[in-house]
Amino acid sequence: MSSSAVHQNHEPPLPDENHVVGLPSATEIVERYERLEVEEHPFFVDLIARPVDMGALWLLMANLRAGISRDFVVWLALTIARVEDRRIGSLVAKQLHDELGSGDARRIHSLLLDKFVTALEPWQLEGRPGQWLHAGERLLEEAGAPFHAEHPYEGVGALITGEIFANKMDRCLGDQVRRQSQLSDEALTWLTIHETLEAHHADDSGALALLVPTAGPALAATWRGAEAQWACLWNFLDRLQRARLEQLSVGKSS
Repeated sequence: MSSSAVHQNHEPPLPDENHVVGLPSATEIVERYERLEVEEHPFFVDLIARPVDMGALWLLMANLRAGISRDFVVWLALTIARVEDRRIGSLVAKQLHDELGSGDARRIHSLLLDKFVTALEPWQLEGRPGQWLHAGERLLEEAGAPFHAEHPYEGVGALITGEIFANKMDRCLGDQVRRQSQLSDEALTWLTIHETLEAHHADDSGALALLVPTAGPALAATWRGAEAQWACLWNFLDRLQRARLEQLSVGKSS
C-alpha cells in the first residue's frame, strides 16, 4: 500500500466553520491519532528492513532542523498569547520551558539539535547546497500555518497531533540510532531528552483536548489544525522518502 493510501484511509473528516454541529469532541482526536503508527510509513519501513543508513538519518535530522527548529518556540508562544483559556496557556508554557532548556541555555533544544546534525555531517548526502532540504523547507511553511490561522484553536489542534506524531517518530528514530555505535552520547543528547519529553508532551495532548470546547467554532478549528498538522508531517516523510530513493538511484547509476 502506498504512503498516500495509508494516510487517506486514516483521515478523519475535515471540518470547517460551517459544519460545527455534531463534531466529535477533541478527545476523539487523541484517540484516533494514537491508533496510527508512524513506523508504518515507507521511510521507516525501508530503514528497518536495511542495514543502518547514516545518510538517511542525516537526511531526516537536517530536514527536521530546517522545518521545525527555528520557529517552534515562536509557534508555542503564539498559542499562549492567542488562546484566551489560560489553562491551555499553562500546558503550552510547560512545553515552551522545555524547548528553551528549562532555564539552562546549554540545553536549548535547537542548539542540541544543531549538535546532533553536525555529528551526522560525515554522512551528509552529496549534492549542491540545500538540494536535500526541500522537505524541511515545505515543513516550515505547512507546519507553521495553523499557528497563524484566523482562529487560534487551529494551533491547539496542531499541537495535539503534532506531539503525538513527534513521540511516535522519536521512537522510530531512537530504534535506528541504537543500531549504530558511531555517534557519541553527547551528540545524542537531543534524542535522549526528546525520547522522554515527547512522551510527556504526547500525554499533554490528552490534557489539552479536555480543555477544548465541546462544540462551536473552537472545536471545528481544533479539528482543522489537528488534521492539517498530521497531514503535513506525514507528507514530510513522503518527501524524505522520495529524496532518499532519488539519492539511492543516483548512487546506483554513478
